[in-house]
Amino acid sequence: MERTRVRRSFEADRISKLPCNVIDNILKFLSLHDAVRTSILSRGWRYKWVTIPFLVFDWDFRLKLDRKYNVESIIYQILFLHKGPIVKFTLFLADSGLCPGLNNWLHFLSDHRVEELTLKCVTHRSISHHLFTFDHLKHLYLVNVELRLPSTFKGFGSLVRLHLSGVQFVPEDLDRFIAKCPMLEYMDLRIPVDHMLSDLVIDAPNLKSFHISGIRGSVYFKNASCLKEMSITSCLTAMDTTSEPGDNNSNMIKVLGQLSSITSLKSNRGFLLYLASGGVPQKLPFNLNHMRVLVLDVAGFEHTSEVRSALCLIRSSPNLQRFEITMNHPLNTPGVDRLEATIQFLKAQQKYEIPLRCLEIVKMFIFSGVKPEMEFVKLLLLSAPVLRKLEINYMHPGVTEKGYKILKELLSLPRASTRAEIIFQDRYDI
Repeated sequence: MERTRVRRSFEADRISKLPCNVIDNILKFLSLHDAVRTSILSRGWRYKWVTIPFLVFDWDFRLKLDRKYNVESIIYQILFLHKGPIVKFTLFLADSGLCPGLNNWLHFLSDHRVEELTLKCVTHRSISHHLFTFDHLKHLYLVNVELRLPSTFKGFGSLVRLHLSGVQFVPEDLDRFIAKCPMLEYMDLRIPVDHMLSDLVIDAPNLKSFHISGIRGSVYFKNASCLKEMSITSCLTAMDTTSEPGDNNSNMIKVLGQLSSITSLKSNRGFLLYLASGGVPQKLPFNLNHMRVLVLDVAGFEHTSEVRSALCLIRSSPNLQRFEITMNHPLNTPGVDRLEATIQFLKAQQKYEIPLRCLEIVKMFIFSGVKPEMEFVKLLLLSAPVLRKLEINYMHPGVTEKGYKILKELLSLPRASTRAEIIFQDRYDI
């Protein structure tokens, strides 16, 4: 009776009889640790895992591994036993002694048609030239590595997504690297704090989404006509511009003139200051007709140049639907003269048309209620006939007398929209 029960249990094992590609698809949803453990199920399962296309040596893999085993040795064994293509390879490096192994693994992987490669290092590691021979790469994710582009690099012709965080490189190498990846659609660059990247040239005809933080200078879009969404955090210091509006050297015109398809722009104050260099016109000589979302970060309207840049972007985006702005107030109280200059500038703008016929939602964060901010709100309310919601996040927590006064003044401001709702909340309500 017992033998019959065992025989029936084996007959009920339908998974083992599935085609190899189906089993591979099942195994790839397991962690690598669990996939390898299937080898103990039976003799037939001993080497089922060796053809799985995804090899993920992440932090979870390290935690599950018994401490008596050497991580480097285990990785070598798995790679040695593996058969067939390796579509995805992920590696988290926490130990400084793994550098020799890393270069050997990259050499091994270069012949396995890797499409998605992720390397995350706790401290900076130098990467061997073997990385640049991965001809089938579609996704590349690198953290804390040093790249030296070889003169023989022909590019990654299939690369679609690129993420570089804390990666050290020669600035000219980054320009050349991007230009040699013509199929790039998504790019996320997080420049190290101590890396002085002052200028960047983007030559990426298929780029749709671009995010960069830590740059200290210009971004020139040589070829990015398909770009839809962009987020830029610049490390430029705050300085008012002195050039007259309409200057031929206007960064506002030079940068945005190449981005006719942009639908979403997020910018910090450093980039707004960069755009203001060379002078800011009332409006760009062209419309950003596809712009739907604009998110800005300013220094509490301390610098008129930031406000000029913000209003120029708004005026040049006739189909804007959503606008968000965060006021990061300086530690030192701005001088009265500086605030007064911003107030007078904003008041003067009321005589100029701001075509916000599509603007429906406005959100303002760390709002203090100072006069320049109130004038800015007034300008928006007068210019947005279909505005549905103005959401203001007051910088001080709790209910205060000053907060009530600000709210009362906001509610009394004239509005172009009859259905505009003003939501006033403190910083802890969001």
